[in-house]
Amino acid sequence: MRQAGCAARRRAGPPTRRRRRRDDTQQNANPRAPAHRTPARSYDIVGRFNGGANAGHTVVVGEHKFAFHLLPCGLIYPHTQNLLGNGTVIHLPSLFNELAPLEPAGITWEGRLKLSDRATLLFDFHKTVDGMLESMRAGAGGKSIGTTKQGIGPAYASKATRNSVRVGHLKHRQAFHERLRRSIEDHQLQYKFEYDVQAELDKYDELAGRVQPMIVDGVHMVNAAHAEGKRILAEGANAAMLDLDFGTFPFVTCV
Repeated sequence: MRQAGCAARRRAGPPTRRRRRRDDTQQNANPRAPAHRTPARSYDIVGRFNGGANAGHTVVVGEHKFAFHLLPCGLIYPHTQNLLGNGTVIHLPSLFNELAPLEPAGITWEGRLKLSDRATLLFDFHKTVDGMLESMRAGAGGKSIGTTKQGIGPAYASKATRNSVRVGHLKHRQAFHERLRRSIEDHQLQYKFEYDVQAELDKYDELAGRVQPMIVDGVHMVNAAHAEGKRILAEGANAAMLDLDFGTFPFVTCV
């Protein structure tokens, strides 16, 4: 198994040694020049193991240019299976927005993109909380962190406080509704915001039908592939200095 910052080849050309060092310690959440450039075409499975639909990167395929924020880069190669692993946080509407341009460009993704049942779902209220926290930091006489306000930190906070909703819950409608209602209500108590809970439930009831064929036990998928001798590429989201433990805290990404 090999690990890479991003597995796709970019138009920018091979990085110089100086650029590699800069990429290893960059503080920007947008890794356009990755520290590792192992092409995903050499692997059978490409899996994202952390992060969400944050700043992202550009992937060029022939005359087509795609903005990948959450998708594994291996999706552009027809022979690969791709996984959003248990360490990711997934905003489903954003995921399908990213997928939409692929089919018209001749890239078939159905059947090749899997979501771990243990991955955490990110909702619009996480984005609301993210924006509120940034405003609170700035309004208290301090400085905002400068997040993209995509709800990444609050979604991981929900996971850490055992108040998150997992992808696997979409397979069980009643349990999903109960957990989502509880999570929204708990966040409303803390942050005092209005939210249309029923509209959110209705939206995800519709999305659940599209997502369920994509849900897998990610641990079993990867271990079974490894046992069969498949080549696996683990794709991360961030450079070293964005790491929660070893990065430039607090200007880090919560993964």
